[in-house]
Amino acid sequence: MVKIPGKNCFMNKQISITVTFLLIFLLAGAQVLKLDEILSKHYTAMGLENLQKVNTITMTGTMIQNDAMPMKIFRMRPENYLVESDVTDITAYQGYDGHTAWWTTPWLGNPKPQLMPEDRAKDLRSKADFDGLLYNWKAKGHLVEFAGLDTIEKSLAYKLKVTKKDGNVEFLSIDTKTFLLVKRMYNRTVRGKDVVMEIFFRDYKSIHGIMFACTVDTHYGGQPYNSMQLDAIELDQLVDAKRFTMPSLR
Repeated sequence: MVKIPGKNCFMNKQISITVTFLLIFLLAGAQVLKLDEILSKHYTAMGLENLQKVNTITMTGTMIQNDAMPMKIFRMRPENYLVESDVTDITAYQGYDGHTAWWTTPWLGNPKPQLMPEDRAKDLRSKADFDGLLYNWKAKGHLVEFAGLDTIEKSLAYKLKVTKKDGNVEFLSIDTKTFLLVKRMYNRTVRGKDVVMEIFFRDYKSIHGIMFACTVDTHYGGQPYNSMQLDAIELDQLVDAKRFTMPSLR
């Protein structure tokens, strides 16, 4: 007796074909925009025009990594960045003054400021770019390319490959609907091995027309590493430029 394929097999094939065509249709629709259009919409969504009128940003919040650590972040144009975090009643620092990246590591028994290792310094330099890596990228010597689509928590995002002037590569994902940055991905060298770092940006709030992610979750090697929760963001507060410079170099 010859068995005839059942209806279930036929229906499964139809469903598979339908889903495939639906995905192709969605992806094709999302790829209609050119790189310049994606960036233009991203600048508008983030409120870049308003950000360019700002000279300093002060952010207060909590870093959750095993324990909850109070922290402050100070930013000043053009590339000044400082993080102050309280670790077991001792303040730790990570700073960049546009030239030198430095930190203190009191949890290792050495409270003195020291130069930051290059694998950590390159990350701090990226964060210190006041307007972000994507703005004016050609003048900064970076290369930005469209790298396909990404899926972040069931939402589609444009994936952009950023080859920075120093040769390091990052991938930035921009939501196809909101045009806000939702993910940053890059490799960090740890003990001679490359580890994938993924930073997810959530809970955006508008402060004077500028969008800030108030929850920033970091994954290290595919696993949750820490979470930063921002409670307050102040613009153009008075900040002493000297505080960004490594104390021994002041």
